[in-house]
Amino acid sequence: MKKICFVTTIPLTIKSFLLGLTKHLIEKENYDVTFMCNDDEVLRDMCNEHLHFIPVKMKRGVGFDGISVINKMTKIFKEQQFDIVQYSTPNASLYASIAAGRANVPCRLYCQWGIRYMGFTGVPRFIFKSIEKLICRKSTIIEVESCSLMEFSLKEGLYRKEKASVIWNGSACGVNLEKFDYTKRQELRIQIRQQLGISEKDVVFGYAGRITRDKGINELVDAFVGAKGVDKAKLLLIGNYDNSGSMRADVIDTIDKCESIKHVGWVKNVEQYYAAMDVFCSLSYREGFGLVVIEAGAMATPGIVSNVPGQVDTIIDGKTGILAEVKNVESIRKAIETFMVNSALVGEMGINARKHIEESYDDGVLFAKLAEHRNQLIKK
Repeated sequence: MKKICFVTTIPLTIKSFLLGLTKHLIEKENYDVTFMCNDDEVLRDMCNEHLHFIPVKMKRGVGFDGISVINKMTKIFKEQQFDIVQYSTPNASLYASIAAGRANVPCRLYCQWGIRYMGFTGVPRFIFKSIEKLICRKSTIIEVESCSLMEFSLKEGLYRKEKASVIWNGSACGVNLEKFDYTKRQELRIQIRQQLGISEKDVVFGYAGRITRDKGINELVDAFVGAKGVDKAKLLLIGNYDNSGSMRADVIDTIDKCESIKHVGWVKNVEQYYAAMDVFCSLSYREGFGLVVIEAGAMATPGIVSNVPGQVDTIIDGKTGILAEVKNVESIRKAIETFMVNSALVGEMGINARKHIEESYDDGVLFAKLAEHRNQLIKK
C-alpha cells in the first residue's frame, strides 16, 4: 500500500481542496492517507483504516514555533515512512519541506498554490521570496496550480523548469460538475433572488470569499458604485470580513449602507448563489489559481477577473469573461458597464464558461491525472 501525507497549516485547506483527491486515492489507487495540520474535530471523526489524522499545532503568519514544529514533523516522518509528503500553504510548506528532507522522505511534493510575496516590495518581498526559494529547493518535485504561476516562478528564479509541472489544465481540485449543475441555474436564480429581495430585472455582480483588501474589495466597490446605471444593478458579496482593518473605512461604510449592495455571510450552498449572479467578480491582488472563478463558470456565470498570474488562467478573455487590470478601478468599471448594457453577452459568455469548465476542469478527470502523477513519482 502506498503512503502519502498531506500537510497544511489549517484544517480548512484540507476540507476545501483535498477531500476529493483523498477519496480517489483511497478507493481507486490503494493509498493510505494521513492528514497533518492544526487540530480539528471533523478531521478526527473522518479517520478510518486507510485515513489518519495527526494534529500538529502551527501558527499562521511568522512565529517562533518553527523549530519545535520541524522537530516534531521530522520524528513523525521518520516513524511513518511515507512514500510522499505533500505540502501546501506557506508555513506548513516551510516546516514540512525541511522536516521531510531531514527524515529522508523520498518524494517531497510542494503543491505551489500561490506565492505569498507577489505584490510585496522592499524587505517583506526579500524575506518571503527567500522563504519561497528555500521551500522549492528543499522539495524534490513541485506541482504548480497554474501555467501562469509557473511562468512567474521561472522568471523569478524560484526553481528550474525540469523540477516543476502543471497537471492537466491546473487547479488544485477542479470542479464537481454534479454539484455545480447549471441545468438548475434558472430555478436557483429565481429562488435565491426572491430570498434576497433582488428583482429579476437587476443585473447582479457577485463575489465569494474573504472580504478583505487583498481580494480587491476596495476596487470592486469603488468601480461598482461609480458605474453608469448602477441603480439597475446589485452587488452581491458572499463571505465574512477578514482583517477588515486593511480595508478603507469608507468602503466598509458603503457596503453596510448602500441599497444596491447585498452582503451575505458565508454560505454552504455557494453554487446556488453563483446561479443568482449574472457576472462573477474576482479582483484579487494575487492568486495561485482562482477556484471560485471556475466554480461560477460551471454555473454558466462569466467573470470579471484581475490579470494576475494564476487567476488569468481561469477565463478566456473575451470569451468566458473579461480580464481587468489589477488594482485599476477604471478598468474594472468599464468591464462592469460592458456587461450591464449587454445581456446577450452575459448569456453567451456564461454558456462558453460552462463548456470550458466541462472540458478543462472536471474534478474526476483531474483526480485521475493527479493520482497518476503521484504513482509515477513513487515508481521513480
